[in-house]
Amino acid sequence: MQTLLFFTPVLAAIWLANRAQQRPELRAFLLTYLTLLSLGGLALGAGTAIAGLASAISLQGLGALLAGQEAGNLALGGAVMSVCAALAMIALTPPAARLAARAIPIDPAQPVHLAALSLTALAFGFNLFQTIALLPAALSAFSSGTAPEIGLTYLDVLAFPLLTLLLSGLLGVGWLTRRNQDETLARLGLRIPTIREVAIALAASAALIALAAATEALWRVIDPSGLERIGGLSQALLGNMQGLAGAVAIGLAAGLGEEFFFRGAYQPRMGIALTTLLFASFHTQYGLTPATALVVIVSLVLGVMRQRLSLSACIITHFTYNFVLVLLG
Repeated sequence: MQTLLFFTPVLAAIWLANRAQQRPELRAFLLTYLTLLSLGGLALGAGTAIAGLASAISLQGLGALLAGQEAGNLALGGAVMSVCAALAMIALTPPAARLAARAIPIDPAQPVHLAALSLTALAFGFNLFQTIALLPAALSAFSSGTAPEIGLTYLDVLAFPLLTLLLSGLLGVGWLTRRNQDETLARLGLRIPTIREVAIALAASAALIALAAATEALWRVIDPSGLERIGGLSQALLGNMQGLAGAVAIGLAAGLGEEFFFRGAYQPRMGIALTTLLFASFHTQYGLTPATALVVIVSLVLGVMRQRLSLSACIITHFTYNFVLVLLG
């Protein structure tokens, strides 16, 4: 449950933004709260960058080359986190919000949209930090056999992405604040799927599964060592998620948690392009690899389905896709 506790300030920001939507007098408090969150991210990023830079400078000799690279990654990751945190604060200013509204379908006057814009920048910073600083260190540890056992448990899957993202999506569209249950489900695009939607969703799942198999086969040809490293890390992360129970758990976490947030709540206000970038950034375990390209394609397919069909179709597709891949894995 540590993951859920870690995201509590974000969930609080989402809830507060919806309250400010109803009560304009809370807008100043919301902006102050989001600014404090951004300052926290800025301080964390700057501190990490300085620590990494200091470590890189202090390391000498060829024997410390690998450690120096990891320290450099830490410094770069911290710097990127700092930049994103600064952007999160800038996004709260009227000129920046109006500029963003030219590219994505938001209303700068709406507290919920401002909060979404700011929190997006913070999420990118945190996710990019993991990709730049933590992923190389993890891959190095697994390659050398010195990594600890970190397999996900069912409680981890329950906390994130299932529960945390599910709550973020529900609270984000105004559940318990601005909308009742029926209005919430309608805003998310959730409804009983038609036979046509189920057929399209299953066909899309089959196509994406085939694409995943082709991607792995091509990856094995062009970069077998990279595939082995990423595959080893993924196996270590999901080592406890095996068999039918593991497939159901991962399928539900992706189908419900990720879809409620990304395609249900986020995409209609932020657009497919930004949703896809954010979705891909959350899959930090893949780095910049063919697996990330596959994640982007999956997100684009689900985004189009959300626009033309419903969230229900997205849930069926994403659940089936992850369910089958875990079983085959």
